[in-house]
Order: sequence, then structure tokens, then C-alpha cells
Amino acid sequence: MQITTRTQGFELSDAIQSFVRNRLHVALKRLSYQVIAIDVFARDTNGPKGGIDKQVLIRVQLPNRQTVTIDTVHENLYAAIEKGAKRTKRAVRRHLRKAQHIEKRRLRDLPRDNYLESIHGA
Repeated sequence: MQITTRTQGFELSDAIQSFVRNRLHVALKRLSYQVIAIDVFARDTNGPKGGIDKQVLIRVQLPNRQTVTIDTVHENLYAAIEKGAKRTKRAVRRHLRKAQHIEKRRLRDLPRDNYLESIHGA
């Protein structure tokens, strides 16, 4: 699972980068075999003015070119990362379950093989 972190409006420190990696690794460790890459974009929308302005966008790449994107805003960057990681876990799990359900439905709806029909005398 490759995790890339980028920031805008402030410098990316080692503490922020390790926090992002740790939170996303913990959140997605059970699903890591399905996750190809994770991109995290963090920015301070209002600059040094303060307020609820720390935005974290988490984009997860899944097999078959599928992506799940979560956008979170909070006044504290670490809280935004934490909240975004939890929301990402739920969204990825929901997306994978839905894809699995659709695949099962496709397999069930496949036409029967003529060979099987000839054995059963249909």
C-alpha cells in the first residue's frame, strides 16, 4: 500500500507525514490487499487566519481503476486526518462490498452451459 502525502499552504513535517501513514495503515490494514495506492492532499484554505479551514482529501485507488475519494474539513489538521481516515475505511469497505455483490449477481445470471443442459436432459 503506497501512501503519498502533499500539502498546500503549509510545510509537510515528518510528524504529519507519519501520522497520516499510521492512521491510514491502521484504518485500511484489513483491506490492504485491495488497495493499490492512497493519495492524501492537505491544505489550509484560509491561511494563517484561523477557523475551520484545514481540508484533507483522501483518494484511494482500487483494482480495475476504481477510486474512492473522501473530503474532510476541520479546524485541527490532525482531527481532519483522523476523521478522514475513519470515513475512508467505511467508504472503501462499502465500495468493495457493493462491487463483490454485483460480481456475484453477474455470475448467477450467466446463461447455463449447453453441456450441463444436455447432461440433465433438458
